[in-house]
Amino acid sequence: MRVISGSAKGHKLNAPEGLHTRPITDQIKQALFNSWQFMIRGCDFLDLFSGSGSMGIEAMSRGARYTVMVDNDTTAITVIQGNIKACKLNACNHKVCKEDVFASIARMVSNKETFDIIYLDPPFTVESIFHPVMEALSDGKLLKEDGLIAIRTPKELELNDEYGVLIRYKQKKYGISMMHFYEVKK
Repeated sequence: MRVISGSAKGHKLNAPEGLHTRPITDQIKQALFNSWQFMIRGCDFLDLFSGSGSMGIEAMSRGARYTVMVDNDTTAITVIQGNIKACKLNACNHKVCKEDVFASIARMVSNKETFDIIYLDPPFTVESIFHPVMEALSDGKLLKEDGLIAIRTPKELELNDEYGVLIRYKQKKYGISMMHFYEVKK
């Protein structure tokens, strides 16, 4: 696992040990960031269930204005902070939060924080979390105008076409994963 492009291109990233974290593959990460190439520079990026911080760090490396990474695991937070330091991205405008994702969403909504891109990678071993986390985002209050949500699921897990004001506009299969893309209904 590595940073694919930007100021930290080529830096290797560590991942927390064990089966709790399932890092995104370079192939999926590259495909996502290629599709976001005109959005990423100067954007506000939220990485929920961050694990190694790979997605948030990629956003930072490519010039995101502000990046927030959230995970509730102490080891993951330590790994994220180490990866940011190893990639020499400490000076980038970012925040790493050791917090439950649902509590984090509620806190950010109450603080009126908004993001251009929200990326979610919930643990595949906890299927019961996927629908509730999309429901938690369903009011669209964390999204800026024209913002998007991308959530990675096991390929056989079905998500709704709509959650509140969010509508799925695309999905794409990558091996054992499915990426679902949502935006606010127009």
